[in-house]
Amino acid sequence: MSDATLDALIAAIDGESAAVYSYGLAIPRLSGSLGDLARGGLAAHRLRIVSLRQRIPVADQPASAGGFDVDTPTDATQAASLLAGVEVRLAAVYADLAAASTGMERRDAVLSARECAVRSVAWGGEPQAFPGR
Repeated sequence: MSDATLDALIAAIDGESAAVYSYGLAIPRLSGSLGDLARGGLAAHRLRIVSLRQRIPVADQPASAGGFDVDTPTDATQAASLLAGVEVRLAAVYADLAAASTGMERRDAVLSARECAVRSVAWGGEPQAFPGR
């Protein structure tokens, strides 16, 4: 694995960790179908962390982040805005991983970027040709 690929994988883990944290802040502000959508997003990001960590040798595993600088949403509108922003930033991180990867890892990164971009739009984000850019 190249250093660029390893760095991009670590950045994706960090981004996924930030997403999990943000979803944890947002879920209490969301109810009904939005709450269901948020719980589904949280589950997807948790699974991605596990998948990404499995690709990295044990000696190169990054430490878990100690915290994130995120404003706690006080209502559903702020929660949706937070999640839209997190998803569009994470789409850009996966685009970087795709650029640093080959084969199936590149395919997985492209699919992950697409999933994040779709979730961003679902949360009210603006569609973008190159999310996060």
